[in-house]
Amino acid sequence: MQTRRTPEMIFVFVLRVAAVLLTVHCKPASAAADLMITGKVADGTGKPLADATVMVYHAGPTAGYSIFCPSCYPDCGKRAITDSNGAFILHHLSPGLWFELLIASSGYEPRFVKKVVPTPDVPVTATLDARPRVTDPNRTFRGRIVDSKGAAQPYAVVQPVGAFWEGKTRASVIGRIPSVDPMAVADQEGGFELDFLAKENPRPLLSGPPAIIAVSVEARGMAEAFVAIPAGLEQHTIALTDGAIVRGRLVQDGKSIGGAEVGVYGYPLGGYGGFGSGYGEMRIGTRPDGTFEMSNVPVPGNWYVYAKMASVAARGATGNVACATKHNDEIVDVGDLELKAAYHLRGHVVLSDGKPIANGMTITIRSEEAFDSQTATLPPDGRFEFAGLAAGSYSILASVKGYSRSSSPLSIEHNIDNFMIALSPGDNPSAKPAGAGKPGPR
Repeated sequence: MQTRRTPEMIFVFVLRVAAVLLTVHCKPASAAADLMITGKVADGTGKPLADATVMVYHAGPTAGYSIFCPSCYPDCGKRAITDSNGAFILHHLSPGLWFELLIASSGYEPRFVKKVVPTPDVPVTATLDARPRVTDPNRTFRGRIVDSKGAAQPYAVVQPVGAFWEGKTRASVIGRIPSVDPMAVADQEGGFELDFLAKENPRPLLSGPPAIIAVSVEARGMAEAFVAIPAGLEQHTIALTDGAIVRGRLVQDGKSIGGAEVGVYGYPLGGYGGFGSGYGEMRIGTRPDGTFEMSNVPVPGNWYVYAKMASVAARGATGNVACATKHNDEIVDVGDLELKAAYHLRGHVVLSDGKPIANGMTITIRSEEAFDSQTATLPPDGRFEFAGLAAGSYSILASVKGYSRSSSPLSIEHNIDNFMIALSPGDNPSAKPAGAGKPGPR
């Protein structure tokens, strides 16, 4: 005889099942979901630094290539404030990613902590150095960063890339200026300040602070910009924009190539007004269908788009496809990037004293037309090979500790074999590779 189940019995049974499910599934899931980064921030004396901001600035996959811009991940922008012990916790981070942390505090030099992978019981440690306050109008450069609608852009990063001196010592310096703050981070109102601290003199013939500095400005989710800022107490407004989108598809013989990496690089080289380091290379991964989409590309600008050698060398090369961005929110479609058969370079690094090459020494081939390169570790006999080289101009650099560092231009129009580079003991920059510019048989 079958037992009759009353509504009360059924209700109790349901409650018991629900309790079991909650116990088995909910507790472990909630614990596993909170992937975190912990750490401590101190000042230059080792004292814990309270009220410092720790922010996830960039992210990327620990394996493979990212199909998102580094600041487009949902975790980017997450922040924590250090407590009285200088400690912080960033909660609920996505698995499978590395994170670049930006740490800033008023009165201190900000710093990045590169490629942190959340690891239990391995806290991040960081030290911020105090920075002196400068009030001399000839030694300070100030600005305020906003978007196209005038809204402040806190935590934007400002880095010097050039400087100009006027008067009798009229001159310029390209790149980082040792005597100027290496970086500033915008405050909640978008304001920032870079000071000439006279720690070092960038050139012996130059004295005193520059009249103008050139800076690169980057805010999450916006296009990078180059701006010239004159010295003085005035706060110059810098408006950033969303930029344009460059997209396309990587293919070979009509088939889509996913899981590769594409580079976007500005040409001709040079930054704001023709000076500076120029825009850095932007990289993006291709989706399974071969498509890619790079957002926040600066405007106006001229760009080369190409498949990165290191990701497609076994398949071939695309060479450079030129495109231009003209206005904000524009979508520039470069169409199909065709992977085609490419050339190889085989050679031999020889030490003049006949010794074998030590472990860990490298050789690099670098494109002169795009920000692209391949690096290989040299074996004891010095033999090397690079594949996936499109026709064009390259430089090849052999670096062996204790021997002359050799860098030579090289034009590749077909396969090259038996390319020899001879290195001599010491730091003799005049040493030239044997066979440079003399291609071997195909």
